[in-house]
Amino acid sequence: MMKIANITLEKPQTGELLRLAGYAAAGFFAAGCCLEGRAPLAAGLLAACRPGKNAMAALAGGAAGSMAFLPFGAALRCCGILVLIYAVLSAFRDTKWFRQGWFRPVTAAGATLAVELAYSLQMGMKGGSLVRMGACTVLAGVLCHYCALVLRESHIPRRKAAGREVEGLRQRLRLSAEALRSLGEAFAPPQPKKEENPAVIFDRAAEVVCRGCALRDLCWNKEYVSTYNAFNDATPVMLERGRAEASDFASHFAARCIHFPQLLSAINTEVTALLLRRQYRRQLDRERERSRGQYAQLGELVAQAMASAEVPAATGRELCHEVALGSEPKEGQRLCGDSMTWFRVGGMLYLILSDGMGSGREAQRESQMTLRLLEQFLQAGIAPEPALRTLNSALNLRSDEQGSFTTIDLLAADLTAKQATLYKYGAAPTYIKRKGSVRRLAGASLPAGLQESDAEPQAIRFPLEENTFLLMISDGVADAGDDQWVQDLLAGWQGEDPNVLTSLILREAYQRRRGDDDRSALCLYLPTERRGRREV
Repeated sequence: MMKIANITLEKPQTGELLRLAGYAAAGFFAAGCCLEGRAPLAAGLLAACRPGKNAMAALAGGAAGSMAFLPFGAALRCCGILVLIYAVLSAFRDTKWFRQGWFRPVTAAGATLAVELAYSLQMGMKGGSLVRMGACTVLAGVLCHYCALVLRESHIPRRKAAGREVEGLRQRLRLSAEALRSLGEAFAPPQPKKEENPAVIFDRAAEVVCRGCALRDLCWNKEYVSTYNAFNDATPVMLERGRAEASDFASHFAARCIHFPQLLSAINTEVTALLLRRQYRRQLDRERERSRGQYAQLGELVAQAMASAEVPAATGRELCHEVALGSEPKEGQRLCGDSMTWFRVGGMLYLILSDGMGSGREAQRESQMTLRLLEQFLQAGIAPEPALRTLNSALNLRSDEQGSFTTIDLLAADLTAKQATLYKYGAAPTYIKRKGSVRRLAGASLPAGLQESDAEPQAIRFPLEENTFLLMISDGVADAGDDQWVQDLLAGWQGEDPNVLTSLILREAYQRRRGDDDRSALCLYLPTERRGRREV
């Protein structure tokens, strides 16, 4: 505290600066959790904050994150939503509506809808854009509710009724998860729709051409069966080709029709219209199915997060472990497109290796984004299966726009139960060396972003034992068709330092392939108990 001209200025406390930095970081990374160029989590987080320093920090972080993670046009749209939310909260902060529980979720949803609607009107209203606008609006309100629960819980002092409050919170989360699942089910069509009958092509073409024809009564009354058969026989090849040709129709019909060229032109116009209507309906069905899956996955994530807090931690002696990792970029590149990390969550040890498509900065950006999102899910207590399904679904949407994909290699090791599960999305094989034997684990799934959204991640389960090496590599080291040398090297390895093994693998890979791709290796070693724990 200091005085200048009889004005007392207070220096911000370290705790306050850390809190503001936390809100800014939360806003920054919330903007990075984007779906098709939209960041509903950033809108929900800002709406959950009270107007003031915290909200300003979240607003600044969200604006910076949108500029960092989103294209320029989408970033401006996100910033418009955030500014509108902050303006509404500031304008109504002293009113009775602000104290209502529904006000902030409605503000997040309303601001999102207003800005999205303005952009949709400018760019043109389409079925897909309407579905995305509705989904983004609902998500902003729902996520605001969850963010408000988290922020409010962190400031509630402990009371004697804490047990009942915790149970009430669990009940609300359980109901929220059920509501999200029900909302997803509402997107499912009540019953499969039949495709439009192609007979409408000829009905509408005849309405245009045959109405004033002198032979109308002959073709459509006396020779109705002959006319019907001529149209019916021409339909399959006409729809397969996408247009009608004179040779598709019986010669007696073509010779009898005195306006055949005009009729053929009208039929082609209606064929094009029918195929466009079918394409539009298929696209709308795909958008509906995606939205349904996303709501169902959000409900599953909420349920998983709630369940993880209730599961008691396993007891017993943990396996000791050492981790080593190394990577090298492709020859001629400065940046490696592979990303790796490892971390602990309770008694679980997670190792992740992600390989972005191609090499260089873009591949690195894709793999780091995948790695960051998956780590955030796992750190929050989400189980690997729903976390991977949700991430794959999000990358599917991103792949549609950018044509990119990412491999995921995830090891989830329970060091107390001595069990491990390996999940692979398009990743290179993994190797387990135990004593003198080497076991090769390979997956058949496509990379994340190419795999079907609702497909279960492939899981390979196996026990953990002491004195075991587990090696994860990217396809720049070796792929499934050229990895015998890796197995031979591991079989003859007699050392106990995973760093030495990782360096040896990378050096041998370069000598064999001359740096034609990014190379990464992630090694887990489970030493005997007397050796202790060494994490590197």
